[in-house]
Amino acid sequence: MKDSTALPHLEMLPVDALVLHEECDPRRVEKLCQRIRDDAHLKHPPIVAALPEMDRFVVLDGANRTMSLRALGIRHVVAQVVSYGDPGVELGTWHHVVAGMRLDDFETGLTQVDRLKLQDCTLDAARTAIATGDAAAYIVCASGVRKVVSENGSRARDIHLLNDLVGVYKGRADIFRASNDIWEIQSPFYPNITALIVFPPYSPADIMMLARRGEKVPTGVTRHVIPNRALYINIPLEVLGAAWTLERKREWLKQWLMEQMAANAIRYYAESTFLFGQ
Repeated sequence: MKDSTALPHLEMLPVDALVLHEECDPRRVEKLCQRIRDDAHLKHPPIVAALPEMDRFVVLDGANRTMSLRALGIRHVVAQVVSYGDPGVELGTWHHVVAGMRLDDFETGLTQVDRLKLQDCTLDAARTAIATGDAAAYIVCASGVRKVVSENGSRARDIHLLNDLVGVYKGRADIFRASNDIWEIQSPFYPNITALIVFPPYSPADIMMLARRGEKVPTGVTRHVIPNRALYINIPLEVLGAAWTLERKREWLKQWLMEQMAANAIRYYAESTFLFGQ
């Protein structure tokens, strides 16, 4: 690699040492299991950060991938290790476009969530409420906006309420990630859109605390920006799933990296990129 940018830090880790900070989407896990099995390779490594004073790693990106590997019985995984202190590593929030679920079923499900209190409001009022901690989330539908009243103004303490909210549609609808909360922008792209769920921001300290406590934010909510991300590493599943010791697999990975560098097979692209297809 001729560019002076440092190589991504790739490590061979036990799958059981990876701790999730967000729930998984069962539909995505099922599809990923089939895709990984068909490819017979791990294309994109999960992004992880070490949990201080623990021999474990929190998965910042790749929760569904990690669960797919566990479901396939894979013992080890090649992961990219980063730190919240690394330059350019940022944490943001995705919102959910809920599609393919009847609105009546969605509304009925909301009424069955304990402690869920909804208040009609404007979009601006909802944005203000979530910024100040007065709202745990807000829901945008064709008919208007409702804020989810926070139980106590604590992001971490609202986690159970938010997971119950997402449980209304998880596994029953398609979930797409969105970066804005504007119905008029989202709805043309999703003809069968049901609702838009907007979540609050989280801090790195929140993520580490949740991982230590074994709690998770809802699926597909945290958005980590990782500079110099490793893609298309194409590690054979037969290596990851082999009954070798961890030390032997780490030696294999070290040799693999040396071979990739010798073959000039590693490329760094500084440009912002859009990927069409997989």
